[in-house]
Amino acid sequence: MRVNKILNNNLVLSKNENNEEIIVKGLGIGFHAKRGDKIDETLIEKIFYPENHQNSIQMQQYLLSIPEEYFDFVQNFVDHVKTEDPDLHLNNSIYLSLSDHVMGTVERFGNGISLKNVLLLDIQQLYKKEYEYGLKMVDEINQTFHLNLPVDEAGFIALHFVNAEEGQQNNDNYKIAMIVNQVQEIVKNYFSDITFNESSLYYQRFLTHLKYFAQRYLHKELQYDEDENLFQLVQEQCREAYGCVKLIYLMMEEKYAYALSKEEMMYLAIHIQTNVDKSRAAAKKASAVKEELSVDEADPQNI
Repeated sequence: MRVNKILNNNLVLSKNENNEEIIVKGLGIGFHAKRGDKIDETLIEKIFYPENHQNSIQMQQYLLSIPEEYFDFVQNFVDHVKTEDPDLHLNNSIYLSLSDHVMGTVERFGNGISLKNVLLLDIQQLYKKEYEYGLKMVDEINQTFHLNLPVDEAGFIALHFVNAEEGQQNNDNYKIAMIVNQVQEIVKNYFSDITFNESSLYYQRFLTHLKYFAQRYLHKELQYDEDENLFQLVQEQCREAYGCVKLIYLMMEEKYAYALSKEEMMYLAIHIQTNVDKSRAAAKKASAVKEELSVDEADPQNI
């Protein structure tokens, strides 16, 4: 492996055995190096494999723009996680995306800006392992950069791990969309008297929940803690939605040979009932406004 181009003291361009361009990172790997020099493999910390030349340029820009304190912090954390969990396979994109995220988070929080993670509950339930990584990283960020980040950030970090897990590629998108659409079809047919506001926050959270569920199902990672008492409570409070959920259960069993867990049924019921209640409340309010306008127009005193 030889140096093709020196990016800085710690980054060089090279080519692998297939003559494909790679980016090699290591402390001092580019220091005093010249084009054509053999790379000291004992200095290599990480090798990035761009998909093409354009992707290589983008990766170089990322690596050169992110201060090393953030990149080194993320690299140490992710490498430690991978050591603790040998079955976890992450692609190298996480080092770039997560470094950029941590840098932005530290700067943003330093300016007094904290973002609310509206998907936090879904992430906590559907990506428990990744959320644990997020909590640990938030704790280390707080210690290293002297901050007090909220748990919302753990949810954002968890999604970086989810997106970097190998196997979750675009070829799953069709299957995920299929499951999401089938569930939506059941809900809309069951509540045919309701027009859902699909652009509302509540409906978008429902869709996100469905996408995560489908993704986890495809990769056989649906692990839940069964809480019978809570399940019974939700079943009582969301009776109408629970009837719809039973149809979703039958569809998943028939088409995908999968039996929904009680916890998944519970969360589906909560999301569906919330959307039903919000949609009905909005329709009732719109009807009241329309009726009030009709009365005003009919009153001769208003003419």
